[in-house]
Amino acid sequence: MKAMRTIVAAGATLAVLGTTAGVANAATTDTVTCGTVSAQDPTDGWEVKLAGTACFHSDGDWFSVTDENSDGYHIEVHWQTNYDRQGICKNSSGAGTKVTCNYDMAEGASLLFTVYAYDNAWPIMGGAEKRATI
Repeated sequence: MKAMRTIVAAGATLAVLGTTAGVANAATTDTVTCGTVSAQDPTDGWEVKLAGTACFHSDGDWFSVTDENSDGYHIEVHWQTNYDRQGICKNSSGAGTKVTCNYDMAEGASLLFTVYAYDNAWPIMGGAEKRATI
C-alpha cells in the first residue's frame, strides 16, 4: 500500500509539472516595432504630413499598415529577413484604414522593414529603416 501511494504522488507531481510548463509557454511577449513615413500632401499646399504607419508584431509575425492621411497615396511596408525571405504588405484601402498581413517567420531571426508612401505605382517617400527580432 505504501508503494502505491508513492507512485500516485509521483504521477500527480508529473501532471502538475506538465501543466505548469504549458502555462509558462503560453505566456509570450509581443514586441511591437513601428515605423512611419511622411510626405508632402498635395491636397494641403504640399505641407509635409504623416502619411502612414506600419508596425511589426513579433507574437504572431504580422504587420499592421495604417494610411494616416487623405493625400491620395497608399502605404506599403517592404520587409526582409536575415534568412533571405522578403515581402510587401500594402494598404490601398484609403485614409484612416488599417490592413494586417500575417506571416509565418522563423523565430529568433532578424527583420528589416521600411514604410513607403506610393502614388499609384511610384514610391513618393520612404521612412527610416527599422529592425526587429522575430
